[in-house]
Amino acid sequence: MMAASVYPVAPWGWALTKVHAAMDVILHVGSHLSGVSTLSSYLNRNRKPLRSRGVEVWTTDVTRKGLFDGLTLRSGLNGVDMRRARGAGRVQLRCAMLERDKIKELMVLDPVMLGTMENNLAAERLYPAAGERVARMVHAFGGRVKRIIIGIRALEDYWGGALAHGLKKGIGMPDEAMLDRLVTQPRSWRKVVMDVACAAPDTEVVVVPYERLGEQPQTVTGFAIKGRFAPPTNFRLNGLAQVPKLPELREILKDRGEPTEVLPQGMDRWHPFGDLQVDILREIYVEDLAWLRAGADGLGYLIEDSTADRVGQASRFGS
Repeated sequence: MMAASVYPVAPWGWALTKVHAAMDVILHVGSHLSGVSTLSSYLNRNRKPLRSRGVEVWTTDVTRKGLFDGLTLRSGLNGVDMRRARGAGRVQLRCAMLERDKIKELMVLDPVMLGTMENNLAAERLYPAAGERVARMVHAFGGRVKRIIIGIRALEDYWGGALAHGLKKGIGMPDEAMLDRLVTQPRSWRKVVMDVACAAPDTEVVVVPYERLGEQPQTVTGFAIKGRFAPPTNFRLNGLAQVPKLPELREILKDRGEPTEVLPQGMDRWHPFGDLQVDILREIYVEDLAWLRAGADGLGYLIEDSTADRVGQASRFGS
């Protein structure tokens, strides 16, 4: 297997000076379409063996039962401050209970911490409120957040998948002007990473590209826990959530009484962007990856391939 590619490698031992809480929290904030469904399925299947090694798991099965109520609300709403305070209180109470049970690490996976695809499409921006939302989450966990993981994906695939999900949820077909705006919108993954790092300045930020590790949840978990033990191998890829494909999208338009001819023929995924638009999006993504490999201005670390003996090096501050 190919050796781990971690950019750059940090010195060992530095992180120890940053840890003050009895339990460390690892936030996997998404993004959507970057392998989070695969990772969530893996973590849910392996809750018991992970807990036996001191790792508690919160996926959307936990977080979307009212736990984060208030924390993801936008500013300016009536009563939002009180709801945020109550949300933070719930989170800290649950954390205190886990610390009482001698849990060493809590891994939280929910892409809503970063934002929603619907908001991205409405704003025609890539997670425009990422910094504010992550800052609220870090505050809610009361100084326990040690590591934040961000999943990224080629931009033509991300926006194409978001548009397909948008159709499924009732959003209309994009016109050429909207596609152009998505291509030229000023936010790339680089700006998302910068926002998150600025929102959590004393926290390790690890970036995981879907193209390398999207279907390797065991490896991602190994980086999350920094190789403290070998993650469970109990996992299968079938039956996971997928981007709606063209036949499903045609049925959706048909059910809505809209013409299906606006979609291309075929049975595969929908690729809404033209060749020139794809070239531009790919160039932006390549530049983002180059920035990450060069050290991301000290803000984060890019993880590509992995072997178990290199997992411990995947951090800003060391083991």
